Amino acid sequence: MRLCDETITVLNARHDPQSGDVAYIPTVIAGASWFAERASAVDSRGGLEGAGQVRVRIPADADAGGRAWADPAAWDRAADVSGLWTLRGGDVIARGAVNGGELTPEGLREAGLDCMTVLGVTDNRRAPGAPHWRVTGR
Repeated sequence: MRLCDETITVLNARHDPQSGDVAYIPTVIAGASWFAERASAVDSRGGLEGAGQVRVRIPADADAGGRAWADPAAWDRAADVSGLWTLRGGDVIARGAVNGGELTPEGLREAGLDCMTVLGVTDNRRAPGAPHWRVTGR
């Protein structure tokens, strides 16, 4: 797939039923694309507010560091997700490799990193010549 020269970090939320906490499991993926655009939207009062959209494409053969993709239902059922990653609404994708620091959506934003909250995922792995996932978010 063309223009897939970005490294991204997918942060999958994982609820710990024992502690009640949410942990974010990072997966660094090399070989993705990141397209961001800024625009304005009309708010409920008739004024303008900033709005942006990010589109990420992740080729099916992108390097996920040895982790295997799992559909969201399989991710939720898995007892151990250390070798898995997934794509679902509400998770966060950061531009670049995030290996330390505060691995939460708030921590990424406070660090000034480009990141998006996943709003939609399209599974295009059956696309001839360019199997990939298309992820949209803000």
